[in-house]
Amino acid sequence: NKIMTKFKKLTAVVCTAILLSGLAGCSDAVAKLKDSNEVLFSVGKKNITKGDVFTLMKQNAGATTTVNEASKAIAVAEIEVTEKMEKEAQASLANYKSLYGDKFATYMKNNNLDEDTYLKEYLIPSLQAKELTKKYIDENFDSLVDTYKPVKATILTFEAQADADAALAELKGGNTDFAAVSSAHNGTGTPVSQIYTTESSDLDALVRTIITSNSPSDPWTESPASDGAKFYVIKVDENDASKIKDDVDTALQKINQVSADASTYFFKKHNFHIYDKTIYDSVKDKYPDILVQDMK
Repeated sequence: NKIMTKFKKLTAVVCTAILLSGLAGCSDAVAKLKDSNEVLFSVGKKNITKGDVFTLMKQNAGATTTVNEASKAIAVAEIEVTEKMEKEAQASLANYKSLYGDKFATYMKNNNLDEDTYLKEYLIPSLQAKELTKKYIDENFDSLVDTYKPVKATILTFEAQADADAALAELKGGNTDFAAVSSAHNGTGTPVSQIYTTESSDLDALVRTIITSNSPSDPWTESPASDGAKFYVIKVDENDASKIKDDVDTALQKINQVSADASTYFFKKHNFHIYDKTIYDSVKDKYPDILVQDMK
């Protein structure tokens, strides 16, 4: 346990040395520990020092450790801990204990963790990190809407044009139960009113054109697929993103590029800077989106 405690403290020292050392301006700079010769443990006649572990950590886990610790610090700075988060973290802890039993207890013991520390240093920061993308979307909502053009629409899909024609006639006649209409006319899948964006990969090009040009006041519209293999009946439910913000937020959070841009946004806002060449190269290779110090 004493060795584990020292190792956990060394992790914090590693992050501090990497992120805060006075090595700016040196392209081949290397962060060092003042007490690198301090012996942590020995094996036979071989002493293992802080410097040995520091070097090993940088080479094998430096990038991940740095990014994780920086992400945690940014999340803590940006997102206030709410009562809801605390309850969710407590529920997660209870679930882990119930699900994994002795294995979880062994994990906690091996990592020198008590429940309070696990909640405050891992579970709650994890929940705060999830809120970062939401906050990024809130702060950049208009520009994201311009980029991804979210529209809420309902799309019925048919294999035969005759089925699509019949469904269209029924919907235009006033039947509002589009799921029942789809089923009655051999529609495929279960149609739902949902958000579509420019990143909706399963959206046919012709359908995309219709939902981005139509408005909620337009009636149901029929269109063949681009290859003519299917037929669609389409209704735009809402194209004013501000009126369906919660749904749009949820859809945007699922877009990988939005998550990546959110990371870049907050790492840049907090002036994330790496001063150690080994860590810099590793982060550049594994996490280029958050290496913001070279961005203009």
